[in-house]
Amino acid sequence: MTTETDHYGTAVALVREHDKASTSWLQRKIGVGYNTAALLVERMERDGIVSAPDDVGRRVVLGDDGQALTPSAPAEQQMTIPVDLPKENRAADDRLRLLIERVERLEEEKKGLSDDIRDVYNEAKAVGYDVKIMRQIVRIRKMKPDDRREMDMLLDTYKCSLGID
Repeated sequence: MTTETDHYGTAVALVREHDKASTSWLQRKIGVGYNTAALLVERMERDGIVSAPDDVGRRVVLGDDGQALTPSAPAEQQMTIPVDLPKENRAADDRLRLLIERVERLEEEKKGLSDDIRDVYNEAKAVGYDVKIMRQIVRIRKMKPDDRREMDMLLDTYKCSLGID
C-alpha cells in the first residue's frame, strides 16, 4: 500500500510545474484518494511550497523566497460592485462574492475533469478501443440494476416488434 510519502516528490513537481495546488486536481493527476492528496497539500503548506488556503480555499504556489510564483491580479483589476453598500449589507456582499468564487473554482475543476476524461478516451482510441461503445458501457454501469433490466426488456420488445434480431 502506498502512502503520501511515496507521492510527495511527484506532487511537488506537478504543483510547481502547473502553478496549481488544488487537492482534487492533484488527486486526479497522480491517481490517489482525496485524503492522500489533501495530506500532500497540507505537507506542502508546512514545507512552504504552497500558501495556507484563502477565504474560499484557494492556495498559491510559493517560490523559494516564499512569494507567490504568479502574482494575483491587483485589486483595481478585480470586479467590484459600483455602488456604496450600507455597512449592514456588506456581509451579504462578501458572502455572495465567496459563493461566486466557489462556483468559479468548481467550474474550473469540472473543466479539468472533462479534459481528463477526454484524454482517457483518446488514449483508449489510440490503442484500438471503440470509444462510442465505451461511453455506452459507462452510461449503462451508472444505471441501477433494475433500471438496466427494464431498459434491456424494452429494447428487446422494440427489436422484436421491428423484426430485428
